[in-house]
Amino acid sequence: MKIDFHCHTRASDGALTPHELIDLAVKYSVECLAITDHDTTAGYEQALDYAAEKGVQLISGVEASCDWRGQTIHIVGLDFDPRHAGLQQGLADIREMRWTRANAMIAKFENRYDFNLPNLSEKIHEQVAEGVVGRGHFSQLFIEAGLVKNTPQAFDRYLKRGRIGYVKSEWPPLAEVVGWITAAGGVAVIAHPKVYKYTSRKLNMLIEDFKAAGGQGIEVVNQPHASSEIIGLADRANAHGLHASLGSDFHRPEHTWRGLGWLAPIPERVPPIWQLFKTPIKGLDH
Repeated sequence: MKIDFHCHTRASDGALTPHELIDLAVKYSVECLAITDHDTTAGYEQALDYAAEKGVQLISGVEASCDWRGQTIHIVGLDFDPRHAGLQQGLADIREMRWTRANAMIAKFENRYDFNLPNLSEKIHEQVAEGVVGRGHFSQLFIEAGLVKNTPQAFDRYLKRGRIGYVKSEWPPLAEVVGWITAAGGVAVIAHPKVYKYTSRKLNMLIEDFKAAGGQGIEVVNQPHASSEIIGLADRANAHGLHASLGSDFHRPEHTWRGLGWLAPIPERVPPIWQLFKTPIKGLDH
């Protein structure tokens, strides 16, 4: 069966509404899905009834931003109680911090003589709408304005460290974010570990700190085809006693390299993340 435990809707920085994402899941025969919007459970909540109507099993999810030794890490939370007050307060605090950062970015752009995009603040608010603001919204706006051709170019030219729009984030510590998820009865997972481009030793250090905080999983599969990267991550998961998750990190239909549910299977030698869930996944051994 097709499963995807990492994807985004318009409730954060995705292109589709929660209902449109469920329609896409039906189209691509994704039977079990976790909507993991950045620092909010709104997308999951909006999609819950519609997913049940369409026969898609929805697992509660979120992708929370945190700080680990001065660097930004993303932790996916799965199968938690979305009504948990501590988790929701923590996510609300992160969302507030995101707007503080976004406003500082806007001020930096508006104060640059060599950057010309009128009414930037107004346009960013339109771009975000009811979602959770992130650098991806700036990137998409710059693409639509013709300033850059694609997302990597937007980050390289304007948004990454050392560029004119960069503002350091003040995320909560890793242990705190993992604590919110586990207190809500959920399972914490290190998202897309290869994105951080860490050495093997540094990734092991992250995993050790993550486990010490109560983390239990790592995304082993982010790709559509079996690869040496997946094998290596499965071996690392086993070595550290972690369960394996899988997720496309889907944001937009035009990102054809990240199709919803377009994922290789989890290698059989590593325990799958759903073995830790309180919610049974229909059609799978728990």
